[in-house]
Amino acid sequence: MKTFFKLLPSLFIPMVLVFAFVIGYKGLEERDVIISKIEKATKNVDHSKFEELKKEFATPQEMTEACLKCHNQRGPEIMQTAHWQWLSPDSIGGGKVDMLGKRNVLNNFCVGINSNEKLCSSCHIGFGWSDKSFDFSNQNNIDCIVCHDNTGKYHKKKGNAGYPEPDVDLNYVAQNVGPTTNNNCSNCHAKGGGGNNVKHGDLDIEMNDADICTREVDVHMSKKGADLNCSQCHITSHHQIRGTGPMTNSFTKHNDVNRATCTECHTDKPHIKPVLNDHYNKVACQTCHIPRYAKINKTQVYWDWSTAGLRDGESYKDVSEDGMKKEDSGHGTALYAKNLKPEYKWWNGKTGQTTLATKIDPTDTIDLNPLYGDYNDLDSKIYPFKIMRGKQPYDTKNNTFVQMRTFGPKGSGAFWSDFDWDASIRYGMEYAGFPYSGKFDFADTRSYWPVNHMVSPANEALTCTDCHSQTGVLAGLDDFYLPGRDVNNILDWIGKLFVLFAAIGVIIHSTLRMLAKKKGYK
Repeated sequence: MKTFFKLLPSLFIPMVLVFAFVIGYKGLEERDVIISKIEKATKNVDHSKFEELKKEFATPQEMTEACLKCHNQRGPEIMQTAHWQWLSPDSIGGGKVDMLGKRNVLNNFCVGINSNEKLCSSCHIGFGWSDKSFDFSNQNNIDCIVCHDNTGKYHKKKGNAGYPEPDVDLNYVAQNVGPTTNNNCSNCHAKGGGGNNVKHGDLDIEMNDADICTREVDVHMSKKGADLNCSQCHITSHHQIRGTGPMTNSFTKHNDVNRATCTECHTDKPHIKPVLNDHYNKVACQTCHIPRYAKINKTQVYWDWSTAGLRDGESYKDVSEDGMKKEDSGHGTALYAKNLKPEYKWWNGKTGQTTLATKIDPTDTIDLNPLYGDYNDLDSKIYPFKIMRGKQPYDTKNNTFVQMRTFGPKGSGAFWSDFDWDASIRYGMEYAGFPYSGKFDFADTRSYWPVNHMVSPANEALTCTDCHSQTGVLAGLDDFYLPGRDVNNILDWIGKLFVLFAAIGVIIHSTLRMLAKKKGYK
């Protein structure tokens, strides 16, 4: 027994490692089961053998019709998704349930899609959405190929209502379909906002390049890392894809089931050190494990619409030498940056949203999707965000944001063709069915984009001192006491008294020992 207790300290570390392995294995095992289900569900077949796909397609809709003759339950299924509707049941701030999404929620990039559908629907999973007359109930308008093309040769034409480029061989791509690839997802999600990595900052088309996407860029997507496919985290059931963004969804109880989380694979106790697992109560995984984003290409961080328009009757375009500042007549001023540190906020997973009906206070910076949560909220954690800032037009009498028409031919009121703010806003608001007073100005805005991708290797994660210091990354979160960062006079005095008492105790003890020694006591 004595021998056992002597060996116990040396056995402690191996025991901890074995325990951690068991916990970690359980998480990996769960992930493997999920992946197995996906692979089974998406087992590929040789579509080039089907006679139905060898018929010449006069329109993309005919191609979809051929797909749905075999996949005859998929049409109604897809038409229930947010990818098709660009709407889902939601509520702003937990209030009245409504349908919210890209069709009616505003942002501070191109503001909104109303009257601009022909351009915006270049990233829609459908054909022909050019205006309000688009038939969402016609399943032949579904674009199956944009998500299932395995040739890399299928591309939608920009500004053509979601139709593919005219030179796309519809028969060839239809005969070479399969499970979704990272390229299928990235072609839309990485190019939102007008270009690669512009909007999200943590989604770059080059993350699909084995030579560029190293483990340091993203341990999940790197070929030398986990080499994961998007669908292995964004698990799909009946075409309902898990994962959605707080710029278009409030994450209220009405759509709270559609999240993709780290703990599905890693559990909520993935670390060997208990103190790190304890941090999960108040710190999201992404906060420590994504210390930087926009690692490959720049992302947009500011868009000032107020500087857009003609100069002395002429259009203009200026780009800084480093490419980080762009100014032109159509877009105003845009600022970019790369290799950025996230900004950190308390968040309980719920947000507000801004629509054309939302009343605003233009004297202050307006949060388009305000984050809910704080330190005292038990559901809140610290999350990393890209915060997009900008200036966009609003109605100075109605105190609401306005929708402008940006895309269209000359003479149509489209700002990018006519450079007339009043005409552009008047057309957009009438189209959307909202009042416009005829008076406008520009208001400062912010939008919050969670940083979820570009996960760094463990050795590059934030360390203790990155947060627990006066110059740490959490300097902006000042609503709670953080050891090592904050000064508390009472605690400081208590600490000083403990040190003083300890010193006095040492002095008294040493003095007594010396006196005792002189008197011959042992």
